[in-house]
Amino acid sequence: MPSLIDTDWTIDRLNGDGAAISLLNELANDGIAISIVTYMEAYQGVLRSERPDRAEHQFHALLDGIPVLPLSRGVARRCARLRHELKSAGKRVNQRALDLIIAATAIEFELTLVTRNVADYADIEGLTIDSAT
Repeated sequence: MPSLIDTDWTIDRLNGDGAAISLLNELANDGIAISIVTYMEAYQGVLRSERPDRAEHQFHALLDGIPVLPLSRGVARRCARLRHELKSAGKRVNQRALDLIIAATAIEFELTLVTRNVADYADIEGLTIDSAT
């Protein structure tokens, strides 16, 4: 099954982390993508970089061939359902609004979410998670 790469692995890959490079290379054979939220979060790192021009070049080089999945109507509806279900169950929603958009993207596009932040996603029904550890 293709994978949606969470922000943690994406940032590690941008920082040249060997484990992240190996993981993304391995998963690329089955297909990988990132969400528009991961794009935004990773791009914040570009802006904070000591060398933003260089960081932006590396960012765009990484994304060459990696689709950035949009916040579509389907993703928005799925996220609204997740938020409603979690809130109805007394679980936290607002503090992890961006994580819920990422989760909704993975579910909507039928992707496995690759993340080390398993605790942030463990209570989301229908989400397939790969902790990649």
